[in-house]
Amino acid sequence: MNRNEEYNALLAELEQTPEELENTVERAMKRLNTSQKKRRAGVVSCAGLAACFACFVLLVNLSVPFARACGSIPVLRELAKAVSWSPSLSAAVENEYVQPIGKSQTVNGITATIEYVIVDQKQLHIFFTLKGGGYDNLNAGMPRYEPEQICSTIGSSWNQPPGTLLDFTLDYGESNVPDGFTITFGVTTYVEPDWSAEAPVQSYEDEMLEPVEEEEPDYLAEFTFDLEFDPEFTAKGELVPVNQTFDLDGQSLTLTEVEVYPTHVRVNVADDPDNTAWLKGLTFYLENEDGERFEPISNGISATGGEDSPAYVSFRLESPYFADSQHLTFHVTGAEWLDKDMERLRVDLTARTAERLPEGVSFQSAEKRDGGWVLTFRVKQRKEHHSFQVWNSTFYDEAGNPYEASRRGTTTDDSGYFEEMLPLPGYQEDVVWLQPTYSHTTTESILIPIK
Repeated sequence: MNRNEEYNALLAELEQTPEELENTVERAMKRLNTSQKKRRAGVVSCAGLAACFACFVLLVNLSVPFARACGSIPVLRELAKAVSWSPSLSAAVENEYVQPIGKSQTVNGITATIEYVIVDQKQLHIFFTLKGGGYDNLNAGMPRYEPEQICSTIGSSWNQPPGTLLDFTLDYGESNVPDGFTITFGVTTYVEPDWSAEAPVQSYEDEMLEPVEEEEPDYLAEFTFDLEFDPEFTAKGELVPVNQTFDLDGQSLTLTEVEVYPTHVRVNVADDPDNTAWLKGLTFYLENEDGERFEPISNGISATGGEDSPAYVSFRLESPYFADSQHLTFHVTGAEWLDKDMERLRVDLTARTAERLPEGVSFQSAEKRDGGWVLTFRVKQRKEHHSFQVWNSTFYDEAGNPYEASRRGTTTDDSGYFEEMLPLPGYQEDVVWLQPTYSHTTTESILIPIK
C-alpha cells in the first residue's frame, strides 16, 4: 500500500467521528464563532478542508516522519483519546499544535516508537507506543536523560496493553525546555503473582510497618532515542506581569505574574514575611471575556513550592492559549494554610493525645507493635469519597532526629470522613513530632484582572 492509499484509508476511518472527539468539535465550533482572529479553526469550510487534505497528501508523500506517524496511528483519533483528560492538550491537538516524531527501535522482539510530542517553553509531553507479541502488557520505566534535565517527570500509565499510546510529561521550573536531548528507558511486563502459594498470615498493621524494599526492575529491553524539538513550538509562551497585592484570611499575598503556555498556565504568588501562615493551596479559576472558565490542573503537577519555605508559590491551570482571550480574570475562592507555629506538632503516643491537630482531624488510636507504632486519624472529607494527605512522611523524636514513614493507608466511606493510617516504622519512643501538610482552610471570593 503506497502513501496515497494509506491516506485514503485514513480519511475513510476519520469520517466516523470518534466518541471522544464530539465535545472537541463542539468546543472548536464555539471558539470559531466567538473569535475570527484564531490562527487555526477547529472546524473549517469545505474549501478549507480540501486545502488541508491537499497539504496532508504532500506531507504524507514528502515528509518521512509525518508519513510514518500517520501510517501507524491515526492522529486525531488516538492522540485525542490519549489527551482527553486534559482540556489544554485537547485544545493543542484541535489546533494542530503537535510535532510528529515517528522514531522506532526494536530490541528483543519489542518495538518502541516515539510517535509525537506536544511541547512549549516549560512543558514537554512525549507520546510513544510499545509493541511486542506474547505480552498482555508492556510498561516503560522512568526515563534517564543525557544531558541531565532539571525537571519533574511524570511516568507513563502502567499495565496497559501493547500498542497503547503512552506518554511521559516533563515539567520545567526555572529553566526552559531545551532544543533536544537523549532519552533512555527500559521496558517491563507485569505478571500477576501466584497467590496460591502458602504464605504466613500477617496483619495489615504489621505489613505497613515493614521496610519498603526497592527491587531493580527486570527489563525486557532498553531503548535510547535522540529527540529534537521544533523551535516553533518551544518558543511559545507569554509572560503577563500583574504585581497586585491582596489580603486573604488575614494574610498578605502578591500575584506577581501569570505565565500562559499552550499546555498550561502558571500563576505565581509571593507572600509577605510578616504573614503568620504559609500558603499551602488555592482554590481558583481563570475566566475570559466570553465566560469560559479554565480550571486548576487535575491530573499532573498542580503547584510547586519555594526553595526556602513550606509555602507553594506557583499554581497550575488549564490554558486559555488557543481561546484567543483578550481579557482574563483570576478568581480566588479559597485557600489552604499552614500556621507557622504548627510546622511540627507534639504527639504523646502512650496518652493518645496531641497538643494541636489540623482542622477537621481527630486522633483515633495509637498502637505499639514490634515493628513500631501505627497511628490512625479521622479526617473530614472536602469532597465526597475524596481523601488527601494530612501528614508529611518525615517525623521526629524529642531530640529532633528525623525518621521516614514510607507507607500510609486511607479508608473512605459514606460518612463524610476518611481514616488515615500513619505507620512509624522502627519507632519505639513514646513521644513523636509530626509534620502536618496544613493547619486550616478558608473560603473567600477575590477577583484580580490579569489582562
